[in-house]
Amino acid sequence: MIPETHMHQDNRPAIHTLLGINNVLLVIPHAQRENATQNTSPLAILGCTLVKNLHCYAVINCKYKPTIMDMNDIRAIQKRKKITDDFLNRIKAFKEEISENDLLPLILILQTGEDITHRQADIIFGYGQGERGRDDRPHRPTIAPSLLSKIRIALEDQGIRTALADTSSDICGRKSYSLNQLFRQKKYMDGLYDPNVCSITLTITTTRLVDGKKAAQTAQQLAETFSAFAKPMPLVRRIAMNAIDTGRPQDLRFIFRVYGDDQHNDMIREAYIDELAGSIEHNGLLHPLVLLQKMDGRYKILCGFRRFQAMRQLRRQWVEAKTYSEGDFTTEDFFNISLAENTKRRNLNPVEIGNFLESASRELNLNNARLADRFGESLGMGLPGKKVSQSTIHKYRKLYQIRERGESAEIISDVINDNLQFSIATEVLAPIKKPADRDSLYLEIIKPLAPTRPQLLKITKLLSTFHPQAEKAVAMLPVKSALEKAVKSKQKASTFLRILKQSKENQPLEKEKAFAETVDTLRKDIFGSKSTKQDFDVSRTRKSQQKAVTLHIRLKKQSIDKTITNLKNLLGDRERLDELRRLLQ
Repeated sequence: MIPETHMHQDNRPAIHTLLGINNVLLVIPHAQRENATQNTSPLAILGCTLVKNLHCYAVINCKYKPTIMDMNDIRAIQKRKKITDDFLNRIKAFKEEISENDLLPLILILQTGEDITHRQADIIFGYGQGERGRDDRPHRPTIAPSLLSKIRIALEDQGIRTALADTSSDICGRKSYSLNQLFRQKKYMDGLYDPNVCSITLTITTTRLVDGKKAAQTAQQLAETFSAFAKPMPLVRRIAMNAIDTGRPQDLRFIFRVYGDDQHNDMIREAYIDELAGSIEHNGLLHPLVLLQKMDGRYKILCGFRRFQAMRQLRRQWVEAKTYSEGDFTTEDFFNISLAENTKRRNLNPVEIGNFLESASRELNLNNARLADRFGESLGMGLPGKKVSQSTIHKYRKLYQIRERGESAEIISDVINDNLQFSIATEVLAPIKKPADRDSLYLEIIKPLAPTRPQLLKITKLLSTFHPQAEKAVAMLPVKSALEKAVKSKQKASTFLRILKQSKENQPLEKEKAFAETVDTLRKDIFGSKSTKQDFDVSRTRKSQQKAVTLHIRLKKQSIDKTITNLKNLLGDRERLDELRRLLQ
């Protein structure tokens, strides 16, 4: 079934487009509210109810009033590109979808009005009737008389009185620019002309539209009548590629495969799409897409995003698909359908699993424990027969969150392409908060050295003794020197660990030497080249648990003023103070 429209609940004027499951296309050129106090016009209620019960395609104008734009006049519409796109092109697109699935479109154009020559009729039919040989009343039929007779008989059986519009009337739909002639004229739009299309104008009298209740009752009678003439779409139908939306996050709500985007274009395995496109080129599309019908008359993908990409790469205009309405199933059902479909031919990679879990958590309001219970086994996580833990779920989600934030593209790429162990990515790299530290550790240490997980844990612990931030630790001279030597050896990770340990063991002596040199420089710069340690010195406070230094100043009676001035200069000099701070490290 198609999604129920909420036109009668929506006060915003718009042109509504709705998808159907048969060959009937309902068009209402004017269904606006008559005044501001009216929530929805009776004709809009009739259209809404008819679509709901007949499950037909629909294009309903609730926006433009006849005084602004006559939506029955093709010439007037074509002067406005936006209206052409929103109204005529949507009619054309729906008609093409019906025809592409080997069905004969039946277009019902509904309007309201009166005909003084048929005051007793409830519905007056216009099918382009005229008089042969008269230029002022040309005969341009848009439906076979036999089919029209059957429709009229069916309506009469429902208690609806019918009549044919007089050939002199404007509602007979014979004028070349009449909306009823849309598919009978070659001069308006490319691809519109199709003499096989059946279309009729139904002018419903105001007695059938006195209020919403009467309008809904009329719609139900119309639905019962035209259901006998509606031909169902096949289970797998052909859908126009340009009718499938993938541009907004909401359109990709159930897509968990990693797809190319601006942030990660270089990292996606496009070879898989190329391979899939080649298979489709030679063997056809063996498995149809699964699409969801949107409320705006378009589609979004539930399953088959990579097949869609391959079809787009092949520049195909139509694709086979099964279609569902979002009202057919619960959100959890759609997650399960998508998961089953996506893992049928190829397992999800760790990033895609994280994407699925993040989406399921957000959409279904599930914590890690419930995610593990509901989807752990289906996703193939953990050991067979064993329950998936919450911590495992957390690891996958943490990994995907890195990608979602647009961080560490190369880490994500290597996980996707099986060049980085999942355990290292999730247990060592993902917990690192700063992207710069995470990337430095991976690009400068893990990639060139390829350590085992135990080796990596030792390396990270050792690096933290040089500096708590990995980026700064890796940039330090002893670490860089150890890296240069390690990459040239056969046992890279082992060599790096050995050299780094040796460097760390020698570090206290080097620190003391650097400390003494810094103090000596300060003494000579501030107190003069002839000053000694007795005049100025800095020593570490050994017994203190905190990092601290003690300043030793000698005050001589004859030079006390000069010494105090030098001390003030030292304490007022930011660069000198920074040197003192470095002594505390």
